[in-house]
Amino acid sequence: MKLPRPHLPFFAADDMDKRPFPAWEYHVHSLFSDGSSSLATLINHARTQGITRLIFTEHTEPDLVDGPDWFKPYWREATRLRLLEKPPEKRKKASSSTKGMEILFGLEVPITDFGGGLLMSAEMAEKAEFILGAVHAYPGYGWTMGDLPPEQAIELEFKGLMALAENPRIDAIAHPGGICEKFAAPFPLSLFEEVVRKATSNGIAIELNPAYQEPLAPYLAVCRRHNALISPGSNVHHLEQIGRASHELSTLQNKSTLDRHRHPQHQRVRAACKN
Repeated sequence: MKLPRPHLPFFAADDMDKRPFPAWEYHVHSLFSDGSSSLATLINHARTQGITRLIFTEHTEPDLVDGPDWFKPYWREATRLRLLEKPPEKRKKASSSTKGMEILFGLEVPITDFGGGLLMSAEMAEKAEFILGAVHAYPGYGWTMGDLPPEQAIELEFKGLMALAENPRIDAIAHPGGICEKFAAPFPLSLFEEVVRKATSNGIAIELNPAYQEPLAPYLAVCRRHNALISPGSNVHHLEQIGRASHELSTLQNKSTLDRHRHPQHQRVRAACKN
């Protein structure tokens, strides 16, 4: 089972029929890795978009970060911004109705092997408030997935994702199947479902990310079959991308509600079949 990390709420897929999908953004990169804006600029823009929870997920690959010692200044800036966001005196006075945007500072961490290895230091593992595990470069093959036979690329991606689905150090899996889909070959939805099943059994969330998973509806349907924990991530590198995932999920939710009202007989048939 996943190791406990305090205060990391996800959206259970079963709740799609019970409450509106929240305005959360759980996959954001700043100038500390390969994003185009500062932490402060991203925070201010997210607030204007109505985001209620924002999670930064900086890369850890050396060629994607701002220098070899990038993590310490990242954490200093995170600490400074958190104090500005919620000074102690304002925190005491704030009511639940005036609560500001919640901000977490985390990492998007790629696998280094197929046995649980993750590319992060002990300091990163200790301080990060959110760890988004990812299959990026395939261990032993690098970024050559486009040169591999399609079946081999699919096999390697699946193997890496299943390792993440059993890794107690991560909170969510980034864009499952997305690297294979984008750079090598279509990733079978049946294998995505295997990853969802395993991750859900271990309390690990599944990222739904329209930057990699398009259209999003089939992936959401799989998550709903297994009541997966959903982590809405837009792979934000530019300001205008903030909130795309939660917006698309909310749109799918509204469409599903509208379809139920238009075709209530279908719902009765499904209910009868379940019984």
